[in-house]
Amino acid sequence: MEFDTVDRKLLQALANEGRASHQQLSEEIGRSPTSIARRQRQLEETGVIRGYGADINMGSLGFGVTVHLKITLASQSNEVLSAFEDAIRKSPSVIQCELMSGADDYYVTVLVSSLEHFEEIHREELSKLPGVSRMETGFVLRKVVERRLPPGWQD
Repeated sequence: MEFDTVDRKLLQALANEGRASHQQLSEEIGRSPTSIARRQRQLEETGVIRGYGADINMGSLGFGVTVHLKITLASQSNEVLSAFEDAIRKSPSVIQCELMSGADDYYVTVLVSSLEHFEEIHREELSKLPGVSRMETGFVLRKVVERRLPPGWQD
């Protein structure tokens, strides 16, 4: 799909404020509300826009610590991969899990309230995952950059 300047501006505006009205978007982008509505609908129908959601401050909900884990499995067999993926989907503390290329098999993200909370999750959930041969844990100290659009699409 080709994206023109208006599409890029619309995606940027929606990434910044997903609840903006067509009128607000039209004023920001310089097109009519009808044109904006049509383009937004097209971006939704083609799957470019997958949905809309709130940007929730997890710290305000008591989950101020983000933990990333690099997990290596003992084997690359379909049985081991499937067993791990089935188990991690059921792990209530995991907010994201990605299959990776390279030395580590999975990159997992967990949100916790404290180091003690992470220890509990490690003991009760993560250490029980099948097929794991190695886990390397890193704690996020501070977010430096978090973009909602690909490089070159920001103002």
